[in-house]
Amino acid sequence: MHVVVEGKVITGFGVGAKYVAMSPYNIILTELIDEEPYPGTLNLEISKTYEELIKECAPSVIRSLIVDGVERGGFYYWFGKIPELPEEWVLIIRPYLSKHKPNVIEIISGHNLREKLSLEDGKILSVKIYCADMIPS
Repeated sequence: MHVVVEGKVITGFGVGAKYVAMSPYNIILTELIDEEPYPGTLNLEISKTYEELIKECAPSVIRSLIVDGVERGGFYYWFGKIPELPEEWVLIIRPYLSKHKPNVIEIISGHNLREKLSLEDGKILSVKIYCADMIPS
């Protein structure tokens, strides 16, 4: 099953790049997207909250990690496709500890999606999100 969401591209807080580059997360993300992730995320403000998205389309989950004795938050994730990049899989995430509003999701790719798709803040982007097989506990 899948859902299609449309959202407005927005500028984030610059925190995504830090986490994508952090060794444990980088290893996990590289495994998930099968390539080195671009050090940053594309933020999309959608018309529903991530909680509503979770109810509509079950995510997979990466639990919180302990890095150098500090608990780092886990995240919900879905695989997705962007119509303008039909050959490329992306990862849609919602970190547990996100400081974004509840209706913001983040997209991870091996490429800088802003550059590759000529995206500026305010541009509308459509994403097909594929649901996981089971609802996380």
